[in-house]
Amino acid sequence: MAINKTLVVSMMLLQAVPLAKAETLSFASLWHRVKEVSPAQGAAHLRTQSAEASLSRAENHWLPRAYVDARAYRTNDPGASLFGQLQQRRVEARDFAPDSLNHPEDRTYTRGALGLDLTLFEGGAKQAQSAMYRHIVAAEKFGTSQLEIEQYSQAGLAYGTIAASRKQKLKLIELGEQVSRLVKGYQLGQKSNPVGYSGLLGMKSLAIRISGLVVQLESSERASYRALREMGVENRNWTPQELDARSFTARFFPETATTEKDPSHRSLAGAEGAKALDEVAKMERARYLPRIGAFAESYVFNGSRDTADGYTAGLYLQWNLFDPSDFGKYKVAKLNALASEKMARAANQQESAELQVLLETERALRSNLQKLEESDKLLSEQTQVSSTLFRNGSIGPLQFVEILNRRTDLISQQVEAELSLLRASTARVMKTNFDIPGNAASEDGK
Repeated sequence: MAINKTLVVSMMLLQAVPLAKAETLSFASLWHRVKEVSPAQGAAHLRTQSAEASLSRAENHWLPRAYVDARAYRTNDPGASLFGQLQQRRVEARDFAPDSLNHPEDRTYTRGALGLDLTLFEGGAKQAQSAMYRHIVAAEKFGTSQLEIEQYSQAGLAYGTIAASRKQKLKLIELGEQVSRLVKGYQLGQKSNPVGYSGLLGMKSLAIRISGLVVQLESSERASYRALREMGVENRNWTPQELDARSFTARFFPETATTEKDPSHRSLAGAEGAKALDEVAKMERARYLPRIGAFAESYVFNGSRDTADGYTAGLYLQWNLFDPSDFGKYKVAKLNALASEKMARAANQQESAELQVLLETERALRSNLQKLEESDKLLSEQTQVSSTLFRNGSIGPLQFVEILNRRTDLISQQVEAELSLLRASTARVMKTNFDIPGNAASEDGK
């Protein structure tokens, strides 16, 4: 009785699987939507623009510093009063009387100055800073490209999973309906007939197994739809194009779009980051070198006696000969740069090794899938022939159930192989300098 109830539930599941008609969405269109609304890609582009703005600012280091200094003040300070008279160029003999010097009257002065400061040599600190920002900009651009590839791969994996799951699910539904018809029309499944009853039990068990596989595929589909909604594909009423994993990956994740010798954008970003740290070390080394510059200032001074102007121009040398806080900074920065470079090289080597594994896995899966598809055609034909033989009584129920089980096993193997191929292909492109095919960004998938 329990078997009959389970069988009824299984058959209900199989009959409830077919979905209502929905929009057919190509992967090219789906990727276009993801790319348009991706907040991660938007943030990456903004970081790149910020780095470019910092680079533009750093490259203007050779321009002189210009400033304006304006002030108005009232004072009875002896020194300020005396120099105020001097800057008006109206010093009188009585200004040097002891009482006038020690106790000057309150006076109001105004002063305006325009100055320039041009650095002629700074130990290479500003040049190193500019080079550092150039490497940062390059690293950000590589990081943005890597992020785009990763989201493209994630979208491809979800889309391909839905397409592969739906394709194999339809095969299971068709097989399940065949089993259902056999169970309903089987007349020899009485307990008094052990062989016939055993065949009936095998058919019921197979129906339950098929429904379980369908449920698994449905769950995989839902998870992939959910992942794409998180990426910005809000429309829920759509279906993928009818593409198997081999044709889908060959079209949107081709090996020809990757070069094994070229590192991924992630590795290139890491290398640029290491170069940026090397420039930081040069900036720290510049602390120990002199700074030479030229300056000029012109001013206008006004007081109670007159208004006068003047200028000052010349050269200066600044050299920090001793500062304990600077000890070891260059060494630390240099060691950090060397460590970052070695880490980037190690990451590139690991990525290259993983890429070789993925390429071999992908090629093996493609070959295996081709063989499975050929076997599926043969086994599908064998199933039809065996069905006729079973109805004619030429083969027994156990033999026919065995053939149906083999067909179910084959479909299950195809599911696993197709999903494995999708995972390998999408993982492979993230470890290479992958060029997203133009048709994924522009075509409508026709």
